[in-house]
Amino acid sequence: MDIDQSELDPLDDFMQSMASQADATHDNNGDNDKAANGQLSVHDDAYDSDGAPADPEDVLALAAKRLKKKELAAVDHSKMNYESFKRDFYIEPTELRDLTPEEVDMMRIELGGIKIRGVDPPKPATSWSHFGLPAACADVIKRQGFETPTPIQAQAIPAILSGRDMIGVAKTGSGKTLAFILPMLRHIKAQRALAQGEGPIGLVMTPTRELAVQIHRECRPFLRPLGLRAVCAYGGSGIKDQIGELKRGSEIVVCTPGRLIDLLCANSGRVTNLHRVTYLVLDEADRMFDMGFEPQVAKIVQGVRPSRQTVLFSATFPRQMEALARKTLRRPLEIVVGGRALIPPEVTQHVEVIDNRDKFVRLLAILGDAFNRDNETLVLIFVDRQEAADALLRDLMRRGYVCNSLHGGKDQTDRDQAIVDFKNRIFSVLIATSVAARGLDVRGLSMVVNYDCPNHMEDLVHRVGRTGRAGNKGDAYTFVTPDQDRYANEVVKAMKLSGLSPPADIQALADAFLEKVLQGKERRGGRAGFGGKGLEKLDKDRTMIKKIQKVTYGVVGDEALDDDDNSDDARTEADTDAEMPASSIKRTSKLNDSETVRRLESTSSARPISAPVGATSEQPSAQEGMSAAARAAMLAAQAAARRLNICAAAGSVQQSAPISAVDQINQQLESSAKGEGATTTPGTIPVGAFGCELDINDYPQKARWRATNSDTLSQIIEQSGAAITTRGVFVPPGKPVPEGERKLYLSIEADTERAVERAKNEIKRILTEATLHIMEQDARGGSGRYTVV
Repeated sequence: MDIDQSELDPLDDFMQSMASQADATHDNNGDNDKAANGQLSVHDDAYDSDGAPADPEDVLALAAKRLKKKELAAVDHSKMNYESFKRDFYIEPTELRDLTPEEVDMMRIELGGIKIRGVDPPKPATSWSHFGLPAACADVIKRQGFETPTPIQAQAIPAILSGRDMIGVAKTGSGKTLAFILPMLRHIKAQRALAQGEGPIGLVMTPTRELAVQIHRECRPFLRPLGLRAVCAYGGSGIKDQIGELKRGSEIVVCTPGRLIDLLCANSGRVTNLHRVTYLVLDEADRMFDMGFEPQVAKIVQGVRPSRQTVLFSATFPRQMEALARKTLRRPLEIVVGGRALIPPEVTQHVEVIDNRDKFVRLLAILGDAFNRDNETLVLIFVDRQEAADALLRDLMRRGYVCNSLHGGKDQTDRDQAIVDFKNRIFSVLIATSVAARGLDVRGLSMVVNYDCPNHMEDLVHRVGRTGRAGNKGDAYTFVTPDQDRYANEVVKAMKLSGLSPPADIQALADAFLEKVLQGKERRGGRAGFGGKGLEKLDKDRTMIKKIQKVTYGVVGDEALDDDDNSDDARTEADTDAEMPASSIKRTSKLNDSETVRRLESTSSARPISAPVGATSEQPSAQEGMSAAARAAMLAAQAAARRLNICAAAGSVQQSAPISAVDQINQQLESSAKGEGATTTPGTIPVGAFGCELDINDYPQKARWRATNSDTLSQIIEQSGAAITTRGVFVPPGKPVPEGERKLYLSIEADTERAVERAKNEIKRILTEATLHIMEQDARGGSGRYTVV
């Protein structure tokens, strides 16, 4: 019987619709179950049970994808619609307008010898009221107890408020931070408020995390009265909270370059952007433009609008760094107060020449005298390495001193807590590397000890500048060992530039170094500051490894190890190939046609030649001065030769040995192609008959290191019996491969295919695990060098 639709109960109609939806959902779930069981899915084996890629190729692709996300895309500013903004706020006060040029020059001399370069610089101001700052800023300045501007503030603030790009150089503790914070606040308040999804207006970049925290702390008192927000973003801490703060909107971002790039690339660039940045500050600019930061800084600066206002500050600014910095500035003013690299006059210098074994006893004497005079003394001790910091910490704690260490190997939370505890006088002695040389401002810090002498003048200036700040007095002790004549020259230079007379023993060390330079025994250092380390030692080790491997496998004689270090490897290889008959080269073409079986080139580490083991069992002259990597390579090569039963009397290797070995390999290939069993004469097993190449260039650096360090390779060689050689050159992402070179790869060679596969699989496993571990560590925000066990 037909039922009229109008008479259908609404409840029954609703229940029928719910039942039909449930059936449809069940059908979809069934399809998904089939896909999960492998019937419909085409990606069922791409990932393992925990969601991580199982195939090394997938791991590499995932790592490359994440790395690519961190690359900032170049901005075409011609296609951007930037808002106009005001940058000139300074109105010269009446009392300054009537000053003559002579009176202005005298005022700059009285303010500490201000030197200024540039077109039409403003006159220095001597009162906070001259700057025309908002009333809220004036109230905060009054509460902070700042009576008058410091010399750098008196000249730099009018220049920045006038809208000029600027380079500011002044001694440590002179108030440089406030010199760019106050104009930035005025600059931001003159623009419209941030809309949803817009990035900051003021951007401050620093080279160290501690300096970023210090600047953010100085900004904080001004934020609430002006209704502004600021975010401090740096590596080593969780990125999730920083993303949350940026999404809520922030007019000011204080950051390190690496973390800013992470934030700009996070969520496909939806976290923040640089479209509204009109005020850019690079603090400690000489370090920012040094080798470690210049590429990152260049990427960020390129993404900021060209019409921005850029301000650079530092306590030291070498001329070489200035040339790089000026590329980011437009008609800048250069303001130098006191000098380019000066030790503050409030700091009393004590430089001593002392033997390394006597330094700790002398340090105990200095600390004892300091704490006897004032039990509340704070002492900062600088060393050159992280291990030295922890070792000195242990020794001082055994002597009863409550202290802590600060260096880049510790977690960021531990570093922050160490600084807080030091400022709160929880402990009185802080041992640090140069990571604390910039931006660390501790009230009451009355003594700095350079336990390890700084290796350049700028580092010395920044280290001793941690004391004697804001007009207070301080003492600085610097230990120089007799063999550190190069560093003594830097110390003498810094003292003379600061108007100080160096002690006679330090001057004698510096003079001895200059005498060596004149005689050609020493070379003056390059540009000052932090630089890269040369590859000369690595090249020397690599050459030694090649020679050891060639002798082990009979490519050349023992005399190759005694050749001059400057001999050309290419010439040796050419001579070796020239001695082989042309017919033997022709016969090896069969090996080159195979994908997995190759004849080794003359530069190979496992040439298929029967070589005398006894000939290389003892090489005392070659092992002298050999690095750990070279010794490990020699031992691994000799062990591989013994495993392959290459037993021939020393000196009995004939010229036909390479040819006969290659002939036997070709015969085996022909026999296997015909299905015949291959026969091999006992004692003549071909070395390196099987081989493959494994590309490692695109894996993360830590993964490559873990897979190719000497301990790992020695274990793999021992387990598999294969010879493993690192070849090619590392090519950074996005860079072309040099002509005649190949990307970094591993050459794996053995006498059996099984040995090659075993070594290859083990290396792939290590690379995969290391890459996944690195990606997980990055997602957690990174970790320190040390762990608690």
